[in-house]
Amino acid sequence: MKPFLLALVLPWLILSCSNDQPEEKQLSKIILMTDWYPQPEHGGFYQALAQGYYEAEGLEVEIRSGANLMDIRSPVALGQIDFAIGTSDTTLIGVGRGLPLVGMFPYFQHDPQCVMFHPENDIKTLYDLSDRTVMLQSSLSYTEHMIKSLKIDMNLIPMDYSLARFATDPEFIQQCFVTSEPIHLKKQGVEAKVIMLSESGFDPYRHIYTSKKTLQTKRAEAEAFTRASIKGWQEFMNGDPTPAFNLIASLNQQQTPELMKAGLAAMKKYAIVAGDSSKGESLGAYQKSRLHAQYQQLDELNLLDQSFNVDEYFDLTLLPQSD
Repeated sequence: MKPFLLALVLPWLILSCSNDQPEEKQLSKIILMTDWYPQPEHGGFYQALAQGYYEAEGLEVEIRSGANLMDIRSPVALGQIDFAIGTSDTTLIGVGRGLPLVGMFPYFQHDPQCVMFHPENDIKTLYDLSDRTVMLQSSLSYTEHMIKSLKIDMNLIPMDYSLARFATDPEFIQQCFVTSEPIHLKKQGVEAKVIMLSESGFDPYRHIYTSKKTLQTKRAEAEAFTRASIKGWQEFMNGDPTPAFNLIASLNQQQTPELMKAGLAAMKKYAIVAGDSSKGESLGAYQKSRLHAQYQQLDELNLLDQSFNVDEYFDLTLLPQSD
């Protein structure tokens, strides 16, 4: 080829080759704020992150620890955080205070909150807590329900989140996560029995929520996040949880393989994640009837500052739901 023809053709060839290169896909950045340090109770989200399920959905997800935040709802409502972990009752209470929050999907059908006590204590139901000293968060909706609705007269002492007194006092009773504190105590040689607080008849979800504006402006991202998270939880619970365990351990050295395996076993034992299929419960699905029942209970406890339509604050279309 003559030099002048080569000079004309070469730039065209280079441009043509460069145009054949696939464009790098831009990932949408999403911040998920948790309610504690990295732990097995967040396992499905870390599984999705470790396995690349969020990236496959076009998302760059950052999981931030919310352990030191008093109330995550405000930054979510302001759009400073995209999605957050919380409970359906505190979301309803926030809406009652005027916060434009909306539930996306539950990752726990039942809250792992419970009370634990020593086996020698004659406690069979929550009613047996009457006239006993219990370390329990007074701000919990559970606490209000047990005192006002069930008329359980407990002597409440503030939570200090320590296991020291329980380990040495056979009469001591305290609030805990069934997936955590009893496991730590067992490792120390201390046995603890538990009663789930959901047995009180007050049974909120643990779920992912966002603001109305964020859901409106990032609808596609919310749907993608939901799909990837549910996939992560399904694999974490029913497949190999090692990717999540490894990632959690790298972020929180207190989480050993032994503790994480025991926490996962407790989630399975108490059907916390998927619930009871015979009752229409399943991973990621709200039930309208339960949401309305929670609203009614909170209203009767005077925990809602204003009335509102529950259906407007939970999105039941991100995943198929049941009634």
